[in-house]
Formats: sequence, C-alpha cells, structure tokens
Amino acid sequence: DGRALAAALTLGASAVQVGTALLRCPEAGIDDGWSARLDGLDPTGTTTTRAYTGRLARGIATDYVRAWTVPGAPAPAPYPHQRRLVARYRAGEPGAVDRVNHWAGQAAGRATTDPASEVVARLWREADPLLP
Repeated sequence: DGRALAAALTLGASAVQVGTALLRCPEAGIDDGWSARLDGLDPTGTTTTRAYTGRLARGIATDYVRAWTVPGAPAPAPYPHQRRLVARYRAGEPGAVDRVNHWAGQAAGRATTDPASEVVARLWREADPLLP
C-alpha cells in the first residue's frame, strides 16, 4: 500500500518493487486459479523456495513447495538443473496452482483486480502525503 511505499522511500530506497500489487490486475493475465489463490492470502501463505527453479524466490506455499521442506527431503538441484528436473511436473493442467510456480510477495492477499493504472494511482495517492 501507499504507507509501505512511502516508508521504503523515506528510508532511502530509490525505487520500490510493487509487482505483487499488480498480479491480479487484468493486464497481468494470470490464470483464474492463481488469482483466486491470492485473494485474501495470509502473509504466512507465501514462502521462499528453490523447489521450482533452483533459484530462491517467494511464492504461494503449495503442497509441492512444502514437500521440499520435510525432514529427509532432498535439497533442490541448482539452477537451471532443478528447472529442467521439474519441467514435466510443472507443465500440468492450467489452473493447477500446486504444479506451477505462482510467485507472490508477502502482501499478495491485498492485491486487487482493479486495472493497473488505478492501482498505481492509488499507491501514489496514498504515499505522496506521507513523503518528506
């Protein structure tokens, strides 16, 4: 939201990445299953993982992602090997949230289905009065 944007800029950031705020916008074109899973998602519903690609990223904590963290589970292979190893699994049916990496930041549950222009305008409208 605008408060977080203003806080980051006030603390010295030269820019703020707001990609997750735009995920559910019509322009993003994500599938309906991913969008529905983000709606109201609790911040604990995301986690960092290397399970899909071998590179660290934050996404929805699916059963697949959690399986890589159980005691005795193998460590994911380094990039790009992990990506190749799970390619066939990831090519599952559309809307199968567990099969595909559905990246999302911790505040994903606050993303709306408003057009991107409205989201960006709202972020700035909220942040601007809080900036020094």
